[in-house]
Parts: sequence; C-alpha cells; structure tokens
Amino acid sequence: MAQQVKESLSSQSLISLSQIKKGVIILKNGSLRSILEVSGINLDLKSEDEQNSILTSWRNLLNNLDFSLEIIIHSRRLNIGPYLNYVNEKVSQETSELLKIQGEDYYNFIQGLVAQNNIMRKKFYLVVPYDPVILKPNTIMDSFKTLFNIKRSSFSSAAVLTNEQFNQYYQQLMIRRDNVIANLYRIGLFARPLETKELIEIFFNLYNPETFEKETLSIPEEFNK
Repeated sequence: MAQQVKESLSSQSLISLSQIKKGVIILKNGSLRSILEVSGINLDLKSEDEQNSILTSWRNLLNNLDFSLEIIIHSRRLNIGPYLNYVNEKVSQETSELLKIQGEDYYNFIQGLVAQNNIMRKKFYLVVPYDPVILKPNTIMDSFKTLFNIKRSSFSSAAVLTNEQFNQYYQQLMIRRDNVIANLYRIGLFARPLETKELIEIFFNLYNPETFEKETLSIPEEFNK
C-alpha cells in the first residue's frame, strides 16, 4: 500500500497540471490553458486555389496572434466494445431468423476485423494559453512547453491562485479562445472548447497510452464544474 502511494505521488510530481476548473486547465505555475477540439480539412479534396486560400488564411491567423498556439494530433486505439455489445443485444432480440443470421454474420465480421487490425481514431486539438504578466515566457516556445514537459524543476511547487486572480485570468483566456474560434471558423474549421469532464478523460488517455480510449470514466460530480 505504501509503495502504491509513493508511486502515485511520484507520478503526480511529474505532471504539470494543478487542477481543472470551469473547463480550464490550471498549471502549477499559475498559468491557464484552454483546449479546443478542431475539425479537420482534407486538402487533397480541394482545388489548388482553395488550398492556397486555406493555407494563406491559416498563416494570417497565426501571424495576427500575439500569443502562441500548441497543435496536438492525438491518435488512439478505438474501443468498439460497447458497439459490439449493442449489436449483439440487437441480434439476440431479433425475431426474424434471416435477419438474425445476417446480424450474427455482421457481428462476427466486425469482431474479426478488430482482432486483426488496430482501429484508430485521430483528433486534432489547439491549446490556447494565458500566462500572467509575471509569468510571461522568454520565447514563443516557452509559452506552452510546460503543458506536457516533464522536467521536475518545473513542477516543484504549485502556485495558488485566489478567486479574484483566477477570474481575471479566466476572462483574458476566454477572449483569446473566442478570437481563435472565430478565426478558425472563417477558414472552414470548426472548433469547440473541451469541458471539464472531457479534459479529465483526455488527460487520462494521454497518460495511459497502453489502454483503449476511455470515454466513460467515473468522475465525481464535484469535478464536472
């Protein structure tokens, strides 16, 4: 038991997160992050003029920002167990013998396909930062590297934000986030901010890469605020 507690504390010391509140990540240095899930565009299906227009708009978006954005492409093995259970349940309830046979064939096909191949799902995220003035980074790269950086010196102690400080930083972050969402929409990309529960789930998946992607974690109600 003592060994498990020791390992847990050791792992926590390597993670830059302090807490997640109101759909916002609070890092141990007191800075805030909002994560946007962004739709993708298949440029290969666009004409050359459309490709150039999209790329130019994206370049202009980045050049007009006075803060950095972190781009995350997250690929995970997809857990289709719940879907297979759903199909199996429907097949067992089917009264038509012909449809039941077809349903069983479909179930066996999907089950065999999953056994032979890793079914992957890819998602795209943008991390929008807000660093208080006293924490302004020296370089553009410094503004987001603490989110997944595992240098122990970065996480030696967690800054404590007062409610007033958090609300002030939160409002500034929301202005940045909404600006990014609006600019993405202009170039045909749809973005939505992740809520607290989704943030907890995505970090669980990021720090547990050996598992299937979990979408139904049992999260206490007080963390869903």
